[in-house]
Amino acid sequence: MTRTRWIAAASIAAGVALLAVLVAFTPWRLLAERVATVPWPGWVGATLGMSATYALRAGRLRAEWLWKLRTLGLGYRECLQVTLLHNAAINILPMRSGEASYSFLLHRRWGVGLGDATASLLWLRLQDMMVLGVLGIAILVPAPLPWRIGFAVAAIVAAATLLPALVRRVHLHARWARARAHASAPRARKAWHLVAKVAAAFRAARGGAAAWGFAIANWVLKLGIVGVLLASLANLPLGAAFCGALGGELAGVLPLQAPAGVGTYEAGVALGTQARRAQAPAATASAANTDNAPSGRLVFGAALAVHALMLVVALATALAFSLIVRPVRAPESKT
Repeated sequence: MTRTRWIAAASIAAGVALLAVLVAFTPWRLLAERVATVPWPGWVGATLGMSATYALRAGRLRAEWLWKLRTLGLGYRECLQVTLLHNAAINILPMRSGEASYSFLLHRRWGVGLGDATASLLWLRLQDMMVLGVLGIAILVPAPLPWRIGFAVAAIVAAATLLPALVRRVHLHARWARARAHASAPRARKAWHLVAKVAAAFRAARGGAAAWGFAIANWVLKLGIVGVLLASLANLPLGAAFCGALGGELAGVLPLQAPAGVGTYEAGVALGTQARRAQAPAATASAANTDNAPSGRLVFGAALAVHALMLVVALATALAFSLIVRPVRAPESKT
């Protein structure tokens, strides 16, 4: 067995072990009572809302590759299918290896070069991290709500404006340094060539304001849905529930994790709720702990229930859409 297979097997085994611990740790009777308090329209709304997040991600993908789609005669439907398949692969494969499906799908179906597709994926993940970071600061900073909303808007506008300028500057400097590098310094020349190539990929059309709008809408909607569900299932204040939702999403970027992020997502939710509780006054936190003695275990159970709903929605939508829509393949790119 190769080293990669050993690591994959170890991650799957760790995921199964973590799942067993979570199942044993969860107060199922109390969780069932909390689940029953959420009316069925709430569950239907949460399911539709999570499905809508994939529609928003497909919109960002379309904004990212609009110039290519127009050339191929493709549209939003193909973007939605790639988004659903990519997301399903992330949930099925361990160690975030499903991310590679993005480059594979764009290369096989749209004829995009693997280098360009990989640069696009890196950009999308960087954009996600910036949006999540700004939203996290806006949630955690103890300030009036209008101030936090204003900060989030200003930070995202600044990132969308300054980052392209920074990338352009890095690209120009790398090209200049590569041209000035002498033949006696091949390593420096290769290094600057790599920097220039990555910067050039980032300078390509990346969706502009539309892509930023889709990214913000996606994360606001998803964090809102997960936060409300966590608040209802774990009997948490909305602030702590939103922090838990943010912690779960941030835990999803860890490189080493089991398939579907089992264990790491729940741990991230628990740490997120604790981060919010740590900001509360000691008397308030003590009262909360007294009134809700099983809340620590209930948070893990609620996170597991929400995580299961997310996985079901992700896999069901990908399967249903793949059965309905036939893929359209473009000529493969040689780059």
